[in-house]
Amino acid sequence: MGERTVSKTLKRLNNEKYIVLNNIELKIKGSTSQIDHIIVSDYGIFVIETKNYKGWILGYEKDRYWTQAIYKYRRKFYNPVLQNQGHIYALKHVLKNYQFLRYYSIITFTKRATLKTKTYTDVVYTNKLVKTIKKYDSAYLSEQTKNEIVATILTARTNNRDQDKRIIAKSNINRNGSCPDCGGNLIKRNGKYGFFWGCANFPKCKYTRNEKQYFY
Repeated sequence: MGERTVSKTLKRLNNEKYIVLNNIELKIKGSTSQIDHIIVSDYGIFVIETKNYKGWILGYEKDRYWTQAIYKYRRKFYNPVLQNQGHIYALKHVLKNYQFLRYYSIITFTKRATLKTKTYTDVVYTNKLVKTIKKYDSAYLSEQTKNEIVATILTARTNNRDQDKRIIAKSNINRNGSCPDCGGNLIKRNGKYGFFWGCANFPKCKYTRNEKQYFY
């Protein structure tokens, strides 16, 4: 329920500046990371962890566990700030060729909870989520780079869906073409002498191919 509420809230974002991906599952080094929401934006990558707990929520940035308190009932749960750090680690592994990316961790609770937390990381109510995202307003990613990043994430996810194929098709990555040197995706780029196909693993791999040499 919490994730559906957040998905609906994120639709308020300008889709030309923000690309929202929901329920992304990545498998890194044998461990699975389920990320509630990833936003690839002009301003960087937002990684959002959603909680739909009720009662008082108590905790600090570096505590291993936080506490949910409802009258005399108390329950410990894993610190979502640390949980989201794990998600960002997995995402950085998938996007290792984009070393320049900025990542923003946001933890959001529905209004069922009363937050009694003290953190440097943004921990906000769902109705404050869009405002929190928009406070990061230093744009530096191009449309092409955003599309490349989205396609890379969707290609890596382990819970693939049919809609992923449509999103990837809209990007400049052609999954049927691979680099003969390293096996990476070939990406259509615009250079000094016009369009060409280059390896997604650049700069580690510098393979290029003239657009006329590429067959769909």
